[in-house]
Amino acid sequence: MNRVNALNIYLGDKRKYLLITLNVVLAIFIILEVMIWNEVNGLLSADEYREMKEEYCKTHLDAGHCNRYG
Repeated sequence: MNRVNALNIYLGDKRKYLLITLNVVLAIFIILEVMIWNEVNGLLSADEYREMKEEYCKTHLDAGHCNRYG
C-alpha cells in the first residue's frame, strides 16, 4: 500500500500528461492493429473483386455459375 501511495503522490500533477500519452499510444496501437488485420484478412477493393469474378466466370462458364447480374 505504501508503494501505491508513493506513486499517487509522485504522479500528482503529471496525471494529465500521462493520460494524454497513454491515449496517443493506444490510438497508434489500434491503428496498427487494424492495418495488420486488413493485411491478414485480405479485404478486396471493388476492382480486385471484379477482376476475380471475371476470372472465375471465364474458368467456370460452362457450369452456369455466372450470370449477367451476379
